[in-house]
Amino acid sequence: MAARRGTRTRGAVAAPAAALIVLAGLTSCTPEVKGVTGLTVDAHGRPHAALAWCADRPPDLVVLTSVAESASPGAPTPERPYWPRRKYDVPRDAAAPALVPLEGFPPGPVADGQAAFRVSGATHDNSFRTEGVDFRIAELAELRPGSVLVTDFDDSGEVLRTVPLDEFTEMGEKAC
Repeated sequence: MAARRGTRTRGAVAAPAAALIVLAGLTSCTPEVKGVTGLTVDAHGRPHAALAWCADRPPDLVVLTSVAESASPGAPTPERPYWPRRKYDVPRDAAAPALVPLEGFPPGPVADGQAAFRVSGATHDNSFRTEGVDFRIAELAELRPGSVLVTDFDDSGEVLRTVPLDEFTEMGEKAC
């Protein structure tokens, strides 16, 4: 009978301990948001990721992914071409707001102006990230130099809006 009691005690302690370990692992995987990411274009209409942050250093890279591919994987189609995750380095001495050219984007002529992508900032050590922005190719065509497409939040949830570069910089400063 004593042996059974010891087994029950270990089981009662092991389950909560395992739960704590899993919880700690889950929470440590999500980097803290310390900035914002936007999308802008230069004078020639070439797309750039815009980054503004409140951390003591800039993000290390910009990550560009296809939202459709990650949301519903499958074979590429003309309407949903394959677009692998791309990473672009942010200069180590970058100051906010930093504009990072998205070389090679968009991926040639895109048949579907509704093709969706996401751009965000990240660090190699996962110490922080910047809030990303989801956008469609058609929205990219509407951007003008000096304006930044961002994800904002209102009473209805996430909304896309275009802001001037100085307002975008303030959004990054207030992210902490």
